[in-house]
Amino acid sequence: MKTRHKIILISAMAMALAPTSALAGTLTGGATFPEQIIQEITAVQQLAQQAQQVQEQIQMVYDQARNLQSLPTQMWSSVSGDLNNLVSIAGQAQGLSYASQNLAGQFSQTYPAAASIGTNYGQQMQTWTTDTNGQIQSMLQQNQLQASQFASQQSALQAIQNASQSASGRMQVLQAGNQIAGMEVNQIQQLQQEIMAGNSAMGAYEAQQVNQRQQATNNVNNLYAQAAASLGPVPTQLPQGSLDPVP
Repeated sequence: MKTRHKIILISAMAMALAPTSALAGTLTGGATFPEQIIQEITAVQQLAQQAQQVQEQIQMVYDQARNLQSLPTQMWSSVSGDLNNLVSIAGQAQGLSYASQNLAGQFSQTYPAAASIGTNYGQQMQTWTTDTNGQIQSMLQQNQLQASQFASQQSALQAIQNASQSASGRMQVLQAGNQIAGMEVNQIQQLQQEIMAGNSAMGAYEAQQVNQRQQATNNVNNLYAQAAASLGPVPTQLPQGSLDPVP
């Protein structure tokens, strides 16, 4: 919780000092960099909660089906909705990872002196995506399911629909879904930690740059004020004996 408050504080500082950010519009249309930080953190927190809820629901149905040694047709309608939600959550998590990689790249281009911050963050997101996809493929294969059938969100939904035609197919998909749901919860929690850490580093650097620019502006204003004071008050009338202005 302290980390979250720190990030939001850094973001608020940068937003207050820089109404127009150098990274405006890179993640969500027209959003400034500090706004994108808050949006990313909010999105991954909500996704983590959704993943936890879906995992609990799938686990409950899986336990019931295991006790019955099969998944009755009448139970399929409820679990198929949860499996569809799981597919959607997995897609959203990957979308957040790709968006974070893009934001990290934009940060590195905008601040070459701090490119390592963006590079490290982008590499972490890429590693997360590769690892998550690898685990999904492994769990599908363990349950005698073709990973190619789940290569996209649309094909995964179709594969789930096809599996409903037989009792064995329903159990295969349910068992794989239960394993993947548990894995997704852990992976999204890890994604949440990495997004918060990466955005904290980028947000802190952004706030530092904003403060430096503001300080430079203040220094220039102070120099102008000192120069004006050294010249003394501006005369309000012509000195005595001077020529009157030509009409």
